[in-house]
Amino acid sequence: MEQYEYSNLINDRYSVKQGKYYNMVHQKHENTYGMQGADNIRDNIVSTFAEAMKQVNNSEKNNNMLLVGKVQSGKTSNLELFTALALDNGYNCVVIYGGYDSILLNQTLDRFKKTFDVPNEFSYDDSTPVVISTDDGKIQSFDDDIVKDLLALNRPIFIISMKRQNALSKVNALFQRIDKTNLNAFVIDDEGDQASLNTKKNKTEEASATYAEIVAMKDLLSDPLYLSVTATPHANIFLDTISRLRPNSIRLIEPGNGYCGAEFYHLSDSDAIEFVSEEDQNDLTNGVMPASLKSAIYHYFIASAIMKMNGISTSEMIIHSHRNVSNHEAIYNCVNVYIQDFKDDISSMNDESLKVRLKELENCFSHLFSGKIQNNYVFDDEFIKKLYEIVSKTSIILKNSVGRITQGTESFRKHKIYIGGDLLQRGVTFSHLVTTYFLRWANDGGNMDTNLQRARWFGYRNKYIDLCKIFTTESIAREFTTLSEVEADLWEQFFAVQNNEMKIDELLIRADNTHQRPTRVNVVNVQTISFRSKWIKQRVGLFDKIQIEENNTIVEKVKSSLSLNSTSIGRKDDLETAKFSIVSKNVLTDLINQIQSIFDMEPFERQALNELISDSTDIPVVFMNGCENEGRKRSFYQNNKIYALHQGADNKDKEKINYYGDSYVVIDKTKVNIQIHKIIPKKRTELGSFDEKEYTQYMFAIYVPKEKTYFMRGV
Repeated sequence: MEQYEYSNLINDRYSVKQGKYYNMVHQKHENTYGMQGADNIRDNIVSTFAEAMKQVNNSEKNNNMLLVGKVQSGKTSNLELFTALALDNGYNCVVIYGGYDSILLNQTLDRFKKTFDVPNEFSYDDSTPVVISTDDGKIQSFDDDIVKDLLALNRPIFIISMKRQNALSKVNALFQRIDKTNLNAFVIDDEGDQASLNTKKNKTEEASATYAEIVAMKDLLSDPLYLSVTATPHANIFLDTISRLRPNSIRLIEPGNGYCGAEFYHLSDSDAIEFVSEEDQNDLTNGVMPASLKSAIYHYFIASAIMKMNGISTSEMIIHSHRNVSNHEAIYNCVNVYIQDFKDDISSMNDESLKVRLKELENCFSHLFSGKIQNNYVFDDEFIKKLYEIVSKTSIILKNSVGRITQGTESFRKHKIYIGGDLLQRGVTFSHLVTTYFLRWANDGGNMDTNLQRARWFGYRNKYIDLCKIFTTESIAREFTTLSEVEADLWEQFFAVQNNEMKIDELLIRADNTHQRPTRVNVVNVQTISFRSKWIKQRVGLFDKIQIEENNTIVEKVKSSLSLNSTSIGRKDDLETAKFSIVSKNVLTDLINQIQSIFDMEPFERQALNELISDSTDIPVVFMNGCENEGRKRSFYQNNKIYALHQGADNKDKEKINYYGDSYVVIDKTKVNIQIHKIIPKKRTELGSFDEKEYTQYMFAIYVPKEKTYFMRGV
């Protein structure tokens, strides 16, 4: 049996067996995502599983692990491989909280059955896992004899439960009536920030119903490994010590290649956002179609036609502007009449009406699509024919509690326009979403986690990203930019927690420039503070040898012109941590403007960085240890992101620390400081490992002393 050993920065080791379940799931991931995509999942999850096992084997810790991904980034595929590794390494039961309604429950159920080759009909003649759900009635008839028989045959048991009190109580009733001596179970709480947490005001004495059942399950299973999985952990990180779900560790689930999330849509110069009037929502409320919605629908038709010409045969559009079902009905009727009239014109070949529509479509094509798209596709008879096919095949789905008739055959529809509210957010995946019309925003700003979950336009859309468009107001777009900045800052902190450079208790969420709260006030208590200097660290490396060589030459030329001083800042002893020099603004501005690519990539922004430096006096430039020699080795993900640029403390035991870590090497805390690191990348590719030293490069971290406002855990 093949084995993979993960070694973290402090050389703790845990051997992870890769057996038949791992091989089966990894092969399916290769078939679905390609070799590189499957390897990304493997690299992430094998190390995460090793850390989970170390945590479980440490009796001083609870067994709660928070897994943080991105919205619509494929977290489920990572959970599949984690489950496979668990089954190969001694676990024989997994409980999965598969959503808050039957649609999401069945989505999870079908996904895991397909991944693990579970047939629809049970037979003792095969050896696949046994999957039951709280909706199918089997769980109430499961008894001790059945469980013992299955475990004796090495048949793992999957229990998929809706995340509601009555469903979870069925699972707990099963665990109460069986002998658990040979049961080794773990729990996956998908969307772990929703419904799971205690919403009672007096949390020391009261427990909300779902939370109480989860706590009871943890007790019945003797504090099992508990994975809370979410893309919006704003509540989980602020849970107090009373909560039984408070995370003891955090691990990041990196999105795979081709993912287009907040960084693309809201932190770049993308043309994906089209501003609409603040008044357009009032028109929709009154059942009047604003011109912006007509433009959005035309954009959807044109983009869908282009996608179909490129082999993508399905597409979706979302209209998300209200929460109330009554408003959805009015919008549905408005859109339905408009599109049905268009279909009737096509069917009857109403020349006069079609001429008007085609003129509007052509104007939309020239206004909403890039010059590159317009050069590649001609608005001719063949293109118009394709447009008519899309319009004729477009269905409108009312995605709410009263729209079940429209939802009945949605999986058979190729081109769908969804109208709804709460059912168009968390947990719902759209495979080829191309147009989003989004006007919903709370008057008081709402909660960051809820607002971020509404960004269904995030996803693996790289193949057609130049066709994607979001129609929203300028104020909502600004709020999503703030959300994106908060997410990027949180991920940087999570990296630090994951690498033992900071503690969960030290996590902060930016609170400036927004009226949004981090999360629901009935779940956690937060307070606002204004302080904290922070590091902005380079996240992405370069793997173009020509660029690397040119950048290295620029850095080394500057370095050779400086008079360098030695410093031991960051250490208890007097050993050197770095060499530094105080450099003029002009020299640094020249350096930043000459360097290729690095300062054009998030989290840096060349213009903002130049402005920051221009507002400063002379700046300390710090060449960290390793710059004098061949450099310091650092691991990289397949997507070229560095695992961690900064090195943490040299010992977990505070009493034994000699070096506090790179983040402590600040020459002057009142000024901007620039650290330069010489990095030798460690990275696997589809062709195997490359000669690391050939890609040795200088990478940057910038200390910003500017005061900011943050949310933190309340007292």
